[in-house]
Amino acid sequence: MKKVQILMSTYNGEKFIGQQLDSLLQQDYPNIDILVRDDGSKDSTVAILDEYGKQHQNIKVLKEQNKGVIASFFDLLRQASDTAEYFAFCDQDDFWKPTKISRAVELMEQENTQIPLMYFSRLDIVDENLQLLKQSQIPPKGVEFKNALIQNIATGCTIVFNKKMLNLFKSNIPDVKKITMHDSWFYLLGTAFGKVIYDEQSHLLYRQHSSNTLGMANNKFKSMMIRYKNFKKKGHEKSYTVQTEEFSHLFQDQLSHEQKRLVDDFLYKRQSFFGRIDYAINTPIFRQNKRDTIIFKMLYAFKSY
Repeated sequence: MKKVQILMSTYNGEKFIGQQLDSLLQQDYPNIDILVRDDGSKDSTVAILDEYGKQHQNIKVLKEQNKGVIASFFDLLRQASDTAEYFAFCDQDDFWKPTKISRAVELMEQENTQIPLMYFSRLDIVDENLQLLKQSQIPPKGVEFKNALIQNIATGCTIVFNKKMLNLFKSNIPDVKKITMHDSWFYLLGTAFGKVIYDEQSHLLYRQHSSNTLGMANNKFKSMMIRYKNFKKKGHEKSYTVQTEEFSHLFQDQLSHEQKRLVDDFLYKRQSFFGRIDYAINTPIFRQNKRDTIIFKMLYAFKSY
């Protein structure tokens, strides 16, 4: 049975880290090891990790200085096992159902394992007590490179990937300051050079610590304006442009003609007013929500993206 290595980053996670580790140890897939990198926690997280490490030989703990979440996961990727065939990102405060790993491996084993493969799934959004609030939406437009350029739909804690995908990442490691998040970078790489598998089943309880509601709206126009303000507030527009610039810099020579055209149009059509208007009208790039796609086009046309 092929080995799976779970890559977990922690930071001040004392409240839920034990519960999460228990869920990892209760996976119904037996060949698992767990590599934890603590990102300079100030609470009792490291002590809890040490206790679990003493009790379970398949848990290894790295105690490092604080770098931030992206750099922490990048360090984990650099130090990933040479003997594992599959790898899984893991956050510190969720709870995995026993089938989390076995389901991902099952679906990837049905594919061509000689190419980069990445699995991600739907998730159950729960409160701090693991009580179900709702399920995440199924992406209505599916998985595509045209989507990955301006949106990430692959929640990191659901992602499992093969060694080919790891090697692809290691072949051109980006500047951590130029990507939106480790999971968005993997979604971009996977759609460009491999295969991304979406599972409509949920195998993970995703803790939501605070409300992320966009606000109430009683008509479509008001709803769109609320989404626009939140979209701008998050700063996604500039971060995805910077990420695409980094992607183009690192992988330009490996892109297909169609991929290169999509990237170049997105980056360079903005240089003139009429170019931006033409792009906003005709671009095939999209976000999963139609109104978000309209907002993206508006921002692009007015040079705010």
